[in-house]
Amino acid sequence: MNRLHSLSSSPVRFLNDVKRYPESYWSHRGFVQALSLFHQAAKRVPAYKDFLHTHGINPDLIQTKGDFQKVPLIDKDNYIRKYPLESLCWDGSFSQTPWVISSTSGSTGEPTYFPRTTKQDKLYAALAEMYLRDNFSIHKRTTLYVNCFAMGVWIGGVFTHQAVKMVADRGEYSLSIISPGINKSEAIKAVQRLGDKFDQVIIAGYPPFVKDLIDDGIQEGLDWSQYNVGFIFSAESFSEAFRDYIFRKSGVKDIYRGSLNHYGTVDLGTMSHETPVSVLIRRLSLQHRPLFTRIFQHITKVPTFTQYIPEMFFFEDLEGSLVCTGDGGFPLIRYDLKDNGGVLSFS
Repeated sequence: MNRLHSLSSSPVRFLNDVKRYPESYWSHRGFVQALSLFHQAAKRVPAYKDFLHTHGINPDLIQTKGDFQKVPLIDKDNYIRKYPLESLCWDGSFSQTPWVISSTSGSTGEPTYFPRTTKQDKLYAALAEMYLRDNFSIHKRTTLYVNCFAMGVWIGGVFTHQAVKMVADRGEYSLSIISPGINKSEAIKAVQRLGDKFDQVIIAGYPPFVKDLIDDGIQEGLDWSQYNVGFIFSAESFSEAFRDYIFRKSGVKDIYRGSLNHYGTVDLGTMSHETPVSVLIRRLSLQHRPLFTRIFQHITKVPTFTQYIPEMFFFEDLEGSLVCTGDGGFPLIRYDLKDNGGVLSFS
């Protein structure tokens, strides 16, 4: 059975499977999916075919996990910026394919554009549906989702709006979305005028923006606690003291389900997210130094701590750096995310 198809078509059933099958099952399926993606890309993606040839890699000889670990890493410099845009796509097809295109911030001088497939949108919508049910019980509550991620060429706002709209369009939830983006005034007005129509309000945005939003709302006389708010963050890590501050100011009572943070990039989209368990472990590690050292080793500042589905994104830990394999407008095999991090066994 194609589990990724099951995820996009029936997220609730997939969530039950996640809880039912052991970690080894998902790890194995993740590698099988990554290996299959490698072989498909080696045949159908012109840039990757040339990349492997240049590095002397015969795709037919890559069959085991050990073989796979010998495949050279790709990154923005040696792969994405090196090849023509269309050659990075499946079958070299760019202009003929309907995309949603997002851009990096261009902090290095020139933005990089990443096309996103409908499949990616559907999979993220399914992932969002799972955590919206698990964390915020959207199947039991009428919900207003206030999307405060930046709209425009950046991935956050548009990607989120599309995903939540897809979840709402399934017709199984009383879920509405409004997307004021990074306009704090409009976000506050939306909560003030619409919030009491719903059982709960979910605020999604970048951590510093959300803090300013909460503080500004209070200055304007807004009592956040009357709206049963929850929070979804992305783009950067934050401390548990920050989480406590947001909860204290907004009246959130459930420490473990009242918020979650994403880990994602414009290159591949949302790859993992916090769960109640990961938040619990993160907070416990701050109270018990031996636990902190066992999990985070030499790191002094507590990092984002999330869980992921290996069949969607196959992560590898290479000496403290994260490498990921995932499908998309640009299929990326053993892609160096240039992020410090690691992969831990749940057991």
